[in-house]
Amino acid sequence: MNATPSASSVCDFARSFLRFSIDFAKKKPTTVSHTTPTTLNNVRMPLECLATVKEGGQNRQFGLGASCKTERVFVDRDIWLVPNGDMCAIAGEGQFLVVTRYDRANKGVMLHPPSLGEKPDRQCVDPAQALDSLSLDIRRREAERLDSIAATIDALRSDREVVSRTDYRVDQTEISIEYPVKVVNFSERHHYYQVDTGPVLYFGDPTGPRLIERLHLAYIAHLGRDWAEFLVTQPTPLENLPVSVHHFSASRRVSATNSLWLI
Repeated sequence: MNATPSASSVCDFARSFLRFSIDFAKKKPTTVSHTTPTTLNNVRMPLECLATVKEGGQNRQFGLGASCKTERVFVDRDIWLVPNGDMCAIAGEGQFLVVTRYDRANKGVMLHPPSLGEKPDRQCVDPAQALDSLSLDIRRREAERLDSIAATIDALRSDREVVSRTDYRVDQTEISIEYPVKVVNFSERHHYYQVDTGPVLYFGDPTGPRLIERLHLAYIAHLGRDWAEFLVTQPTPLENLPVSVHHFSASRRVSATNSLWLI
């Protein structure tokens, strides 16, 4: 269920999930790199970030699922695949992007069967062909906007959940992201707070023809002012070595509207 946002509601990240299932009895595998002992597997990923992309009069919603490690399922031992990678998924609007980060970019891991070629680090697939089901199950909760530093610091000293919202533009495209504030710095003496949290979704350069391929993993920092800085993952060369790794290394500053919301 995709809940409709309101001005005073935020995504309830504790109860919102990206879900998908793969059924090899119905469709041939296109995203796995190993043989599996099962034909059906269901996946539930908590949401890390919810992005709304407003373009051409349309609002499109995408969710970032939490990361896991590449693995075999329903086995008694040797669960972790070798080589192993960090895997997460981005989904929305009939689009599905699998992001896998190994110890180096373009690792050369083969899909299964190998006739499908190498597994891309960013594999965009048609969910209608690759998956048996796909959904963004978004729950929303009413929240109180924190409109002063004093109220914000009081909230940050409590044990209640805080969600941040950042709105910005890239050319003619409007982007709004919501994300739980996991890490934040603040000081009653110096009268500030600074969000430093992630991962979130950054809307940047395209890596393919689909809109979802403009979404990249990032961390975000802001002081609640009219800007935000993203640290975006990208293939990053290692010094004096002919190797690149997927690392959060591209700093991007945008004009933005930021707000904090207390659940």
